[in-house]
Amino acid sequence: MTDKNIPPFYKALKAFAKKKNTLWSTPGHASGVGLKSSPSGKDFYEFFGHNLFLSDISSSVSELGSILEHQGPPAQAEKRAAEVFGADTTFFVLNGTSTANKVVFFATVAPGDLVLVGRNCHKSIMHAIIMNEAIPIYLTPKPCSYGIIGPVGFEQFTKESIRSKIASSRLATNKKAAKVQLTVLTNSTYDGIIYHADKIKSALASLTRFLLFDEAWYAYGAFHPFYEHRYAMSPSPKRRLPIFASQSTHKLLLAFSQGSMLHFRQGNEKLDLQGLIEANLMHASTSPFYPLFASLDVNTQIMKDNGYDLLNKALGTALRFRRAVSRAYKRYAKNGEWWFRVWQPSQKMELDPEDWKLKPGDNWIGMEIKSQDDYILDPLKITLLTPGVREDASMTEEGVPACIVAKYLQARGIIVEKTGFYNLLFLFAPGVSTERSAELLRVLHDFKWEYTDNAPVKKWFPEIYRQYPTVYQNMGLADLCKVMHNQLKKSDIMRRCANLYTVLPEQAVAPHKAYYGLSDGKTEYVRLQDAPGRVSVLMILPYPPGVPVIMPGERFPALNSPIMEFLRLNEQLDNLFPGFETEFHGIKKTWENGKVTYWVSVLNKTKKGKAA
Repeated sequence: MTDKNIPPFYKALKAFAKKKNTLWSTPGHASGVGLKSSPSGKDFYEFFGHNLFLSDISSSVSELGSILEHQGPPAQAEKRAAEVFGADTTFFVLNGTSTANKVVFFATVAPGDLVLVGRNCHKSIMHAIIMNEAIPIYLTPKPCSYGIIGPVGFEQFTKESIRSKIASSRLATNKKAAKVQLTVLTNSTYDGIIYHADKIKSALASLTRFLLFDEAWYAYGAFHPFYEHRYAMSPSPKRRLPIFASQSTHKLLLAFSQGSMLHFRQGNEKLDLQGLIEANLMHASTSPFYPLFASLDVNTQIMKDNGYDLLNKALGTALRFRRAVSRAYKRYAKNGEWWFRVWQPSQKMELDPEDWKLKPGDNWIGMEIKSQDDYILDPLKITLLTPGVREDASMTEEGVPACIVAKYLQARGIIVEKTGFYNLLFLFAPGVSTERSAELLRVLHDFKWEYTDNAPVKKWFPEIYRQYPTVYQNMGLADLCKVMHNQLKKSDIMRRCANLYTVLPEQAVAPHKAYYGLSDGKTEYVRLQDAPGRVSVLMILPYPPGVPVIMPGERFPALNSPIMEFLRLNEQLDNLFPGFETEFHGIKKTWENGKVTYWVSVLNKTKKGKAA
């Protein structure tokens, strides 16, 4: 490899490590030597290799510059990244996009400011709202019959719509604000719906001071013409709006986990970059992990040299997999048998953005697309639909809950990114080979045969069977699917999930005020069935995808509401099908009298019966 192909920070770090300096500074393992004194430490050292520990050094090494002050090789690396990704300024963020999002808020938002936020945003955005004592005005996503969280409709990006939302908010005191302070949109959505970013920039130019696209799952838009005009840093002839993009470089590109980038482009209304630097310092560790920073630097070089080729290959692999699943679906359908479907356009699947556009009149599983909407589906995010749900969200007599498929895949060494009731998400990152996708297809076929044979649960889920033998005794895969599907069908869960993020709870108090109840001792736990009417203290969300169904300060709705039915059904499923639980944040689970009970934290009541 020639020097011109080695990016600046990685080059400097590699040169320093090769010197094998004697460090009288942190970290305490002293280039890994300290680990060799015990069997476990020695094994740890040998597993990861000596170069990693030679590269894990103190921030006091002057020849490597300053990551925190953006000086020397780190500054060179970030400058190159800005050029490659199309930004004016880029920071490498070493604690993920969750931290990058908070940095944006701390650089732009003051207590009481109005922020316009897609309700399909990640919990880190919601955490930033609490931390900055901002007032959220929510943009609601489109409902979808399969429980997939949709995008925000373009009709909400108008002055009239935003003014109406502000006027109806009981938390907004400045209802006549000329602009909201910050607007945040998730691009792409978890399941791969991508906005026409340039149209959104134009629509919001006079309505918001700053615009943040959370592109955690979409750091590659700049590297393939398929995504033209549909990413935050896309070239715009007019720079009217200051724009941020937070990207999880580690998710679908090539950095180490937690490696993210924060890109910024100035607009007419200038942002003092020193304020952005200070905001970053508030959240950045003073002991950065140098190999992690280097991985971001190397990622930049790779994308500069081979970004298009990597994306083109990944897109081709994804298209071939989609076609293979669709062909299999048609073959099985001829014999009256079930198979998985792919959530995608019904047109031909070529690498043309028009083929992937969500158009009015197309059947997008109950998602209504209007004439002004402009989205495409990202071919790299493949959502498989399992049998059991119709287009109108009604449920068929037979079905295959996705969590059972996911557990089977896990038993075969395949880890799914996200599992819904009847959908599974697979990410076709640049590292996914044709052979790897063929193996996934083969194992999906294997599941169908095991289902047809009603293979014993004990065979494929031995650990679950060992813990709960009486629950799954004499039960096969088809038996388990039938029993679980009947339970989901009985609750009509998919109709309820369709509006899970669109019918929002009442905002009783500001999110930060509710959350502060924890430190003020003004909270108590109540059982889920006793929560309606009470004000939530914590953010409640299934993880993944990490999108809140209830925010702090919101009042728990009635028991028959979509949100409460969703939560109560998950509590019920935990008891009926242990081992297949959904991970929830903000809910405390206890074991009482042989059953799981969900508890939620709420504000105490005053004498008048209202939230304190």
